[in-house]
Amino acid sequence: MMLLVPILVVIFATFIGAFGSLYLKKGSKHLRFGGIREGIESFLNRDLIIGIALYVLSSIFYVGAMKFGELSILYPITSLSYVWISFISVKALGEHMNRYKWAGIALIILGVVFITI
Repeated sequence: MMLLVPILVVIFATFIGAFGSLYLKKGSKHLRFGGIREGIESFLNRDLIIGIALYVLSSIFYVGAMKFGELSILYPITSLSYVWISFISVKALGEHMNRYKWAGIALIILGVVFITI
């Protein structure tokens, strides 16, 4: 039972991290590479800052879970971020999935289930 809480925390952290990726993607559209001032200003856009903040928050949850769980179980669970980002990118960015991507997602989920059992 004690291991269940760190597993749930890591799952939650991967979900937050997936949204961090979404915001980094959205924020990257505003990046400009020119002069120093233009470069700094482009890095201070709202979406990029939200993405970085979500990644930091995700890392805080992940590190906290590491204190109470086994690395050999918790680290493979981080691959669930691929699952979340696939769903998020379809919904939020209009990206398309094919059967090979869906098969990969199914294998990731199956692998996480086997590792945590």
